[in-house]
Amino acid sequence: MDEGSGSDTGTGTGTDSSEVPDPAFLNPALGDFLVVSTQHVPKDIVVQKITLGNTQLLIDGQTAGTLGPGSALGELTGDRLRIFLHGALALGTHTLQLASLTPDGPRFSAELTMNVGAPDNPLPQVWTELDPEPRDVGDALLISGTPPDILLGVVSGGLDPTLRLYRADENAWADTPVLEASLKGYVPEVMSLGPGVAALTLPRPSGSDGAVVRVAYRRGLPGDAIVTRDLTIAPEPNIGPLQTAVDLSADLFRDAEFAALGRPFLLGDVLLTEFLAADDAETAHPGDRGIAHVRRSSDRSSWSAPERVPTAKPLDLDALGPALSMPQLSLGASISVRLGQRVTGLLSLSDAGAALISEPGEEVDLSPGAPAVLATISSSLGARTVAAVTPDRGVGIAFLGTSGKPKNTALTVTADKLPDARITAQPAAGVLFGYSAFLLPYGDAAPVHLVLGDGLRTYVLPLLDPEPLMCRAVVLMPSLGGNLEAPTVPLACLHGGTLHVGALKASLADP
Repeated sequence: MDEGSGSDTGTGTGTDSSEVPDPAFLNPALGDFLVVSTQHVPKDIVVQKITLGNTQLLIDGQTAGTLGPGSALGELTGDRLRIFLHGALALGTHTLQLASLTPDGPRFSAELTMNVGAPDNPLPQVWTELDPEPRDVGDALLISGTPPDILLGVVSGGLDPTLRLYRADENAWADTPVLEASLKGYVPEVMSLGPGVAALTLPRPSGSDGAVVRVAYRRGLPGDAIVTRDLTIAPEPNIGPLQTAVDLSADLFRDAEFAALGRPFLLGDVLLTEFLAADDAETAHPGDRGIAHVRRSSDRSSWSAPERVPTAKPLDLDALGPALSMPQLSLGASISVRLGQRVTGLLSLSDAGAALISEPGEEVDLSPGAPAVLATISSSLGARTVAAVTPDRGVGIAFLGTSGKPKNTALTVTADKLPDARITAQPAAGVLFGYSAFLLPYGDAAPVHLVLGDGLRTYVLPLLDPEPLMCRAVVLMPSLGGNLEAPTVPLACLHGGTLHVGALKASLADP
């Protein structure tokens, strides 16, 4: 399953077998039950004979743990199983079972089947509200992190490129940037649909009040190097030295006739970047496009030699993009990646720091064209919704599952539902009333369009109220606010070089 349980698995009982009863479901006791793919309120099931700290929930045959305090999957008490749901579910079926451990072996409940179906509800009304006063100026936006360390970055190009970072403050953007950093040598890649810049708040040591932001950016043309800088923002501001994480002199690129580095992405003390290393510059071969992986030393003084993220056979890895986890409410714990220019996956790190790619068991093509950028929403029960966009108007949506028996499908949003204009930045991802939601910006050519998905269908809504939302780039704050009774998701919009902040709102009735 994509998301951890966050709870102890409870492998010991400390009692003999006769003291541990057989756990059981009471309502429903047998058979199956239905939830819709947009369900965003918890699903409650009545249970009995639960041994707290021992009884575990099995989902699709895999343990989800004892669902104690802090679990991202749910809660298990003496009389109730509560499963947290956030919408954006994959259609299909899942099995649920309870298991209590004894010295003689586990004792199981009956098995329930959860059927996830498409909703039959009217679409919500959606509109935006922006602060009247501009917040900043810039050329591109980035966003990363988890509460309370969410970062909004504003990139300004020109002769002296800079990055200004804003932190989230009580579900809204702070009024002033927490820091500004030079991006000397930064050269944007116009076909990437996003800035060649990444920023991430590093994990804080236990008991420390210090906060450090790592910035990485692509330097030179054509992508000669990825450089990084650590910036202390608390308790005292401090700008660390600029260091090269990877450049084209590395052994990884030694035999290439042509090589170039792409956008960087940060996962804790690991940096990953897309690269092109072609043995024959005129003829493309599988494996020419890959992902370089470098790790920061334990004292954070240097970077390891870059290594290629491996695949079982020569295979292109490209189209890196953001991945939003709704159960963990994080943007930056994994990265969207495309395999063989057609199959979508998630790139994350193992506990040992190894780069791993997770893909659905059933291959589903999602290739509206190349180049492309992906954006993924990971939800409960192994569900993923993936948007793939290209600058030439191609938009594909995949509804996928990695647990149970999902009904994996991929759809292409038809051209007549979209503006006759080029997409100008990567999609912004979130949820609204349990629908997966992707915002597509078109600059001055057309209003931002919202693509909603329910696991079976897609719906395209131009954002016109109270006036057309025109954005060169747009981002959504990682938030569950879209699933509240009165949904509100903070957003930032860059238009005409000016940053405006506000919110995406929705209602089941006319606003």
